[in-house]
Amino acid sequence: MTGIRIIQLTDPHLFGSPDGRLMGADTHRTLLNVWEKIQSTPFNPDVFLVTGDLSQDESLESYQSLKAVLDTSDKPYLWTCGNHDNAHLMHQVSPEAMNPYLDLGPWQIIMLNSQIPGQVPGFLSNKELRLLEKYLSETPDKHTLVAFHHPAYTIESQWLDKISLKNADQFMNLIQSHSSVRVVINGHIHQERDQFIQNVRFLSTPSTCVQFKPESDHFMLDDRWPGYRELELMPDGTVDTLVVRLESDSLKLDLTANGY
Repeated sequence: MTGIRIIQLTDPHLFGSPDGRLMGADTHRTLLNVWEKIQSTPFNPDVFLVTGDLSQDESLESYQSLKAVLDTSDKPYLWTCGNHDNAHLMHQVSPEAMNPYLDLGPWQIIMLNSQIPGQVPGFLSNKELRLLEKYLSETPDKHTLVAFHHPAYTIESQWLDKISLKNADQFMNLIQSHSSVRVVINGHIHQERDQFIQNVRFLSTPSTCVQFKPESDHFMLDDRWPGYRELELMPDGTVDTLVVRLESDSLKLDLTANGY
């Protein structure tokens, strides 16, 4: 049995200038290294999903750089806002990538915007929740993947839990009223998580650049390699998934950094 293949990329934190660095990391180069890794594997995706913090400096050029990389594939891609992003520029560079909905036969993908402009934590506005309710109500027979930037569950890290989704309970109550939701994917936390909450699978994915130390009370970088997530959405509603990381990378991290 084969399914629909998805690759999730998240938190590339690109700069408009090639000299831009995030805590020592050349984020454009790490993205290119991740992209090269994707091309070298037999996993051939049907679509790419990019779950926020595409840019670090909210520059037009950073979004154009990401588009240039993604356009080297003939597969479609969708992207959504993180707390560092500029929705207007994202739409300007690729309006097609801002589509909140993708029909994939037995599955559907719903992309939500959890950004609070000018703030780090996330919030799903009434507009976004109505959009989610609309798609779930109109297509109850389709298995559903929901994607947005901020996680809606605790990750046992005090500083990250403070800047996650503020109205997580509201989101959880909504999806629990629709049995078609199978999986929710997020970025933001720069680390791998995989857990079931009330029969829904919640997945977070490593950044294509720097990683955050799991279960840390305060901001702390991890020395694990950049990565991405493969997902195969099966016809029966189950999900096969694997996090893939670079096997080596000459990251020059500033491990003394206390924020980003």
